[in-house]
Amino acid sequence: MMINIASLAFLFTFVVYSLLVTFILTCIYFDAEQRGIKGWLVVFLTFFSGTIFGTIVWLLLRPKLKTVPVRAS
Repeated sequence: MMINIASLAFLFTFVVYSLLVTFILTCIYFDAEQRGIKGWLVVFLTFFSGTIFGTIVWLLLRPKLKTVPVRAS
């Protein structure tokens, strides 16, 4: 049984794409949680609006990061 090069290239591309999407959505999740928004909701909307388009929209429309004052000891 031979594996042809086209199948191998497709599998490699699919794995790399899946890892990149997972990395992007994980970053968006934690960024949304830091900003006080439900991360799973932002990830859901980002994924189903098209990952690249949704990521750009999130980066443009995300709320400001709330600063926490550092207490001097």
